[in-house]
Amino acid sequence: MIGIVIAAHGHLATELLATAELIIGELPQVKACNVGPALSAQAMEASLAEIAREVDTGDGVLVLADLLGGTPCTRSMALCQKQRLEVVSGVNLPMLLKAHSLRQTRPLREVAEQVVESVRASIRWVTESVTAPALRAP
Repeated sequence: MIGIVIAAHGHLATELLATAELIIGELPQVKACNVGPALSAQAMEASLAEIAREVDTGDGVLVLADLLGGTPCTRSMALCQKQRLEVVSGVNLPMLLKAHSLRQTRPLREVAEQVVESVRASIRWVTESVTAPALRAP
């Protein structure tokens, strides 16, 4: 099974994992990696590398990072040369749930690709679709 690392600033990674587990139960081989203001880029990379090793049982690791270009994302990308991982930025709850649902039956690169496509398809401006144009506030 593919391991998953949620890498994000503040406590976002821990909270996303806790929320996903509230919805579907325990997520084996999924860990959070939080970035605080005092953590250097090198320390972040070392932490990510260790967590990725912990969740990898041979099928690779999907890193779900918060911001494209942010430290969790760039340090994860640096690890791609050393460990078998794929990195997807823009982590959110639907992305994590989708990755979990696919990771036992699909290869790592396909999981990354399908997660991105499914999240793109799930983003909707909900009030635009249900509110009549004449009723919308300017």
